[in-house]
Amino acid sequence: MKAPTILKSFLLRQSLAAVAPLPEKTRFDRELTAELDTLGGEIGLAQLLDAAIKTQKIALDSLVNVTYRDDYDRGDVDKYLEDNVEILDVCNYFVEKIENINNYVDTLKIVVHLVDNSSSPKPNKVATKHALDHLNSSSCQSVAKKSSKGLKNLLRQRLCHHGTDISEIMCGSKAMALMCLRFLELGLSFDSTSGKLQVMKLSQPTSSSWLRLLNELAKKREASVDEKKVQENRSSLLQQTVYAARELKEQMKKEKEMKCCVERLKRRCKELEGMVEDIEERVKELYKCLIDVRMTLLGILSQH
Repeated sequence: MKAPTILKSFLLRQSLAAVAPLPEKTRFDRELTAELDTLGGEIGLAQLLDAAIKTQKIALDSLVNVTYRDDYDRGDVDKYLEDNVEILDVCNYFVEKIENINNYVDTLKIVVHLVDNSSSPKPNKVATKHALDHLNSSSCQSVAKKSSKGLKNLLRQRLCHHGTDISEIMCGSKAMALMCLRFLELGLSFDSTSGKLQVMKLSQPTSSSWLRLLNELAKKREASVDEKKVQENRSSLLQQTVYAARELKEQMKKEKEMKCCVERLKRRCKELEGMVEDIEERVKELYKCLIDVRMTLLGILSQH
């Protein structure tokens, strides 16, 4: 015998009432999710840095009226502040690396100027010697600096998010900064064997939409990097420039025709210079924003 329609309606209402409502999205979750939703297509390093900077500004705004409980949140805040120092050190590492790359490109421009003898029938030995001296200089040797150990250590950690609003804000701030810095490392790396970025993992489950989008973003960017590496023999732009400089150096030693090598190095220098110009000020801006988040958290602690 079928249940009467009125009984079906009653049972449906009862079953819906028994289902726990979805947790209300926090302001931070809504705003960061909206920011990540705007990222589409091929995502470059400059775009990732812009998103990381915007995330810190969203975090700052969200911290204004956040509820802090010393007995519950203090451990997470202390951990964030500890990691924040290391992230700031990593930012400084990249500022220094970018400066080294700029010096390297300037040196290569001098080399190109010295040996760019397209109108001459044979190489100028004096100019070639000066060019070789520049290629053997410290600015050329220091560019192959190893990657940041501090960043590698930070990426091995699980993100802390224990369900409170302030915990989520700190987690999102840290996660976005780390993902951006990881891809910056790949983009400025001399080591093409660097491992992939691991999926962001939390110490506790969360319903935050931004984390899902962040992991999707990481996978999309990772796939883009892998595709480019296949097309470019798995070399970063920095590595391609170094190889082009070495190729020219070998041709100079053998006193052979250098026109093709010079043109290749010109292209690589222009591409590398353009990429570094796009990201240099953004790395410094991210550093300042991370400092602002730090000072705000210290201010919250000082009131309790």
